Amino acid sequence: MDRTPSGAQEGQDRLTRRRLRLRCRGAVQGVGFRPTVYRLATAADLKGRVWNDPGGATVEIEGPIELVRAFAEDLPQSLPPLARLDDMEICEIDVTGDEEFKVVVSEGGRLTGAAVPPDSALCQACRSDMENPRDRRFAYYFTTCTDCGPRYSLVLSLPYDRPSTSMACFPLCPECLEEYSDPGDRRFHAEPVCCPACGPRLWLADSSGAVLAEGGESISAAAAGLDRGEILAVKGLGGFQLACRADDPSAVKRLRDRKQRPSKPLAVMVADLEKAKEMVSLDSSDQEMMASPRCPILLAAWRESAPVAPEVAPGMTDLGILLPTTPLHEMLMRSVAAPALVMTSGNASDEPICKGNREALSHLASIADAFLLHDRDVVRRVDDSVVRSTPDGPFVIRRARGWVPKPVGLPHAYSEPILAVGGHLQVTAAIGRGNEAILTPHVGDLDTEEARLFHREAIEHLEEFLEVRARVIVADAHPDYPSRWLAEELAERRDGRLVLVQHHLAHGAAVLGEHGRFPLPGENALILALDGTGWGPGGSSWGGEWIVLAGDLGWRRVARLQPLPLIGREMAVREPWRVAVAALLQNDAGALIRQTPMAKMLNAETLAQVSDLVHRDSWPQASGAGRLFEACGALLGLSVRNTYEGEAAIRLEAAVKGRADSWPEIEIDLEKRELPSAALLTAAARRVIDGESVSRVAAGFHATFCRLAAELTRQIEGKESGINTMVAGGGCLANRHLRSGLVDAGLKELLLSRQIPPGDGGLAYGQAVLAASCLHRVLDPERLSTPITPAAL
Repeated sequence: MDRTPSGAQEGQDRLTRRRLRLRCRGAVQGVGFRPTVYRLATAADLKGRVWNDPGGATVEIEGPIELVRAFAEDLPQSLPPLARLDDMEICEIDVTGDEEFKVVVSEGGRLTGAAVPPDSALCQACRSDMENPRDRRFAYYFTTCTDCGPRYSLVLSLPYDRPSTSMACFPLCPECLEEYSDPGDRRFHAEPVCCPACGPRLWLADSSGAVLAEGGESISAAAAGLDRGEILAVKGLGGFQLACRADDPSAVKRLRDRKQRPSKPLAVMVADLEKAKEMVSLDSSDQEMMASPRCPILLAAWRESAPVAPEVAPGMTDLGILLPTTPLHEMLMRSVAAPALVMTSGNASDEPICKGNREALSHLASIADAFLLHDRDVVRRVDDSVVRSTPDGPFVIRRARGWVPKPVGLPHAYSEPILAVGGHLQVTAAIGRGNEAILTPHVGDLDTEEARLFHREAIEHLEEFLEVRARVIVADAHPDYPSRWLAEELAERRDGRLVLVQHHLAHGAAVLGEHGRFPLPGENALILALDGTGWGPGGSSWGGEWIVLAGDLGWRRVARLQPLPLIGREMAVREPWRVAVAALLQNDAGALIRQTPMAKMLNAETLAQVSDLVHRDSWPQASGAGRLFEACGALLGLSVRNTYEGEAAIRLEAAVKGRADSWPEIEIDLEKRELPSAALLTAAARRVIDGESVSRVAAGFHATFCRLAAELTRQIEGKESGINTMVAGGGCLANRHLRSGLVDAGLKELLLSRQIPPGDGGLAYGQAVLAASCLHRVLDPERLSTPITPAAL
């Protein structure tokens, strides 16, 4: 309906006019929100103004009462692509008689609710500008507008205006200033906007920093080097990436050798969606995700005809693939002859991604042959996000670029900020503020001092950005995690409060929080935690647990996987064949060991020594599902040693080809409430020895595990009162066959994570959920690390 006023309406008495103030909260800065408001207001001939403020944005709109009310109703449905409106407070104020609608200077002050959107991939309109020879941004590698480009990685503070970003040192030329100042232009207040006349400088350097080429020629020279098999370091949105030809085995091997990453899968970048469909199988939801502003790495089924060297992802049936994320990547992909480029994090092994030019030249000089650099600073390190394709749509494995700093809801608000520091592997941290949590980008494993410094940096940057200083610090209960040491230090230094949370309880809470199903008083939730290893009560090793969480936050373990000995302790985590050997001996099946595929991959003397150790010492017992799946992968000869976390289990999943029936010979003692891990591994050994293919054994192992887990879950559900929600969380839920298998086995109502990583990347969010709920209800936080009854299992 055309709501533009007629001439008669324009002359109506001031008494029929109204002025409303709309306080808008959410992602409304740096996303074209103010230009959208301007266009809507001027189209309806309404007067007033709009500006950014510490809470988000404020609109004052004046005109005939019907049009003003219609504007307020229409605004939430008229947002630009990157905007998100979480709340809009409306109040009537005095009419001022404004004669036009203006976009005015931002208001400073203490941050209360403003949010900057995540970094966004190149939009189609900017891509069209780059493809138009008559456009002044033709082939320009920093093209951007209000609908795309850097945001979180570029901003120093809020409100989000150019002086508060790393673009402050690039004065706008007259043409860019005209676009930036025109509310009708899509580059109106696009803070990173620039052109060849006024934007950052691009150049190609060798590993010593010497300039080899500048401007557009640097892209041509970089592409030529890649086509020759060289390794290139590229400065992206949130830091550096390392690239090489994906179809050149020798180039991939050099990258692996230099990066000290022997077998962990690498991602590849292709020019467009049509090329992606030639590489992997994509359904409509996959394609939509890849082409979205988030533009993550998508793990999808690898096509055999794909021109990608097997060395890119050895032993895998999935390939990680992504589209160009920036105009620079777009130009690079147009310039190379290679059908795809490996595009992996720009860091040495176990170090954080590099973000500065000097840092990259220092840390990556022994890896990269050349560096594609520019002088727009990356303020915050933000790695690529990773999602995985499933028939039910993609789910998040690693949450970073494209997602951060979008908040996630908390079931309860607490009166002061909460800092949750995460665990030890795949670490993120989270800040709870009111009824939402904001997660840091992916940090990684905390095995090195560099990684621990990055963890601290990520927390400090997020606190500075949100203008909070948390005094409630939440950590994993494991006493030897560096994240806990940091939490203890911060709590003491800030005269704050340390809250410890049991690892697998936090995994379950993350899923409950994501789905808004955290139990209320009088309700119970059943958590199926399928994880690697986590600290259990009394120092026990957990990881395959059924936990009942009550609405009063009391919790108890009610079932588990049968624990298996960790022969050699931590060495058994790196060498899962040790767990397989122990399981067979524990199940009186030691005679099978030398007939299994794993025996052919091991030194006979070492195998005999470890077999002798099983009954000699009191080894730690671990109930972790990750240990069980890794042991099966080792037993089948897929990987006897993990060169990266979970490798043997990941290869076991990749070995599955098609469906298989559950093994009927394996039954579960429901009264004992313990899934028979040793019997399951023994059955796998017998079947592969009897000539069943590794692929079929792998499929049968998954099917049988899922059947047993479902039977045990149903038995618990029938015996425990008040269970109204079932969730599954933990690192094993990254396994596509496990996710679908549990549902197919009868757990139709089982909730799984989708926007929060199922593994330790989502742990900090689960910690924040539990701490906020506990403190909101004024309960003793000690209950979050201690079950209400001693574990009977």
